[in-house]
Amino acid sequence: METRRQFIKNGLILCLGSGGILASQTVHAFPETGPARWGMIIDMTRCTGCQSCMVACKLQNRTVPGEFNTRIDEHEVGDGAHARIAFSASLCVHCSDAPCVEACGTGAAFIHPSGLVLTDWNRCDGNGACIDACPYGARFHDSRFGGRVDKCDLCIDRLDQGLAPACVENCSPGARIFGRFDRPEGEFARYLDIINPKRPATGRNTAVLFHGMAKEEQAS
Repeated sequence: METRRQFIKNGLILCLGSGGILASQTVHAFPETGPARWGMIIDMTRCTGCQSCMVACKLQNRTVPGEFNTRIDEHEVGDGAHARIAFSASLCVHCSDAPCVEACGTGAAFIHPSGLVLTDWNRCDGNGACIDACPYGARFHDSRFGGRVDKCDLCIDRLDQGLAPACVENCSPGARIFGRFDRPEGEFARYLDIINPKRPATGRNTAVLFHGMAKEEQAS
């Protein structure tokens, strides 16, 4: 399997030739008893709309211009004197029964043992069936690489290095809480008792969960 980042890095190595540049080795930080089950909780009551997560993600992943792996949108909820500005987060939520995986005809979209939904760019042919199948609008074509499909992978390359996703590390108000479902600890564990699932009407179990969303957003 080759992630987008690995695909690009290996392509650059081939272009540069064998002048002493080697691909870095990665070690999966998984326990011997089985793979870690990664997850993220986004507390929208903490989100200030600063978009530092978007900037950090853009710098980390260098997505195609105009597209983002994670987005923070501003909208108005309520009426009259009760109207207020609210923020919503949009990204791949890593469904346990991901429709994109079922729709992918090449096997490029798959569910990793960690529970994350990933794309093997060596297999992706860019036909876009997974884009149409995603109920959250989280996938998009990257025209720079033959139309291959990109999306959030929770920075799995950083996880391999023992680092948190870029958006988590750079969220100024601490609205993004990262942890493990198989071994919940600290703040992540405390949130698991109070979280609201993303758009519960879909009935999907996801690795990205939300707390404090406006009712209008939960129902969308």
